[in-house]
Amino acid sequence: MLPRRLAISAFFFLSPAFAVADPVGTYDVVGINPDNGGEYTGMVEVTRNGTTYSVVWTIAGTESYGVGLGGKQAGKTSSQAASPDDDTIAIGYGNDDGFGISQYDLQPDGSWKGNWAYAGGELSTETWTRQGAIRSLTAPGTKGASEAMKPMGNTISRP
Repeated sequence: MLPRRLAISAFFFLSPAFAVADPVGTYDVVGINPDNGGEYTGMVEVTRNGTTYSVVWTIAGTESYGVGLGGKQAGKTSSQAASPDDDTIAIGYGNDDGFGISQYDLQPDGSWKGNWAYAGGELSTETWTRQGAIRSLTAPGTKGASEAMKPMGNTISRP
């Protein structure tokens, strides 16, 4: 009987339908550059900072900073104080090129997928996967990753 219980426990633990909501963590990032349609990769770290989230992207060697608001989907409040129960996060960010906004939703596999745009720019996509399991967003036959691409949220210095 014990092996069956372990198997059932492992199923629920490993099942993507039971993804942990809390956005806090370090992620591998894959996104699409709206300027040329190429793929970029990097890393993002999300920490809870009181009632908000602090977000730091590192893409092509450049760090970018943002502040995020958490929320719940499915008819509940759209924004709230940062909480481990959040399954959506909206982030504003600024840099030498201006400012932008992004929004991410928890996916059944535990990744976070969303959209972002610079002010006056085109909408693009980005996926965060907990460190170690990066996935490609580029469709077969399209442009591949390039270090010369404009990183999301170019540069900003923290006081």
